[in-house]
Amino acid sequence: MKLHELQPSPGSHHSRKRVGRGPGSGHGKTATRGQKGQRARTSVNLPKTFEGGQTRLTMRTPKLRGFHNRWTKRFAVLNLTRLNRFEDGAEIRPESLLEAGIIKDVGAGIKVLGTGDLRRKLTIHAHQFSAEARRKIEAAGGTAAVIEVPPPIRPKTKRAKNQPKPVKPEPVEKAAEVEDEAAPARASKKAKAEQSGKAETAEKGEKGEKRERGEKRERSEKAGKGAAIRASDSEDSPKPDKGKKKS
Repeated sequence: MKLHELQPSPGSHHSRKRVGRGPGSGHGKTATRGQKGQRARTSVNLPKTFEGGQTRLTMRTPKLRGFHNRWTKRFAVLNLTRLNRFEDGAEIRPESLLEAGIIKDVGAGIKVLGTGDLRRKLTIHAHQFSAEARRKIEAAGGTAAVIEVPPPIRPKTKRAKNQPKPVKPEPVEKAAEVEDEAAPARASKKAKAEQSGKAETAEKGEKGEKRERGEKRERSEKAGKGAAIRASDSEDSPKPDKGKKKS
């Protein structure tokens, strides 16, 4: 075997297509571009998704449609086969899983699945367990401890203007204590109210007396003026002559 005798395996190498080299080659004249058209020009630069002017497939396909739940809970999935690295009797918590690099993020919680076999006696603390995972953990002598998840924080809803504010019921003991504490305050308020009421009645009595005096004074002044007017009218009127006889 010499270098000039080396050849590629049949069918693995193809000669380059040389276009525009005369009619005898089969690729002359138009050089495989066809006749007059968009792709026959030298300035053709079409995107890969171009479909001759009709609406492209990338535009015909639906996008961002349907319902997308913003509050979807994504759990960190954990298979039993990955827990065989721990020693017997170990207590596994989310913190230990993060430190060991078995999970990257707790997310909404850790869910243990029953994929594989568990050969260790472990106490596993997780948020959820599948039925198969729980069965295999208990069969190996371990314990599946469920971590209680606090209820979600619900956003406050706007209250209608015509609805009253909800009243929170108070415990009986606290209510009694509040009443006992409020008793002297109520007594003092009552005494103040009585004193203020007496003062108001006294002020009202004084005002009434003053008003009566003023009315009496006005009446007497009006009566005096009326008498003076009548007297002046009587003096000005002519008196009839008694000595003259009627003709």
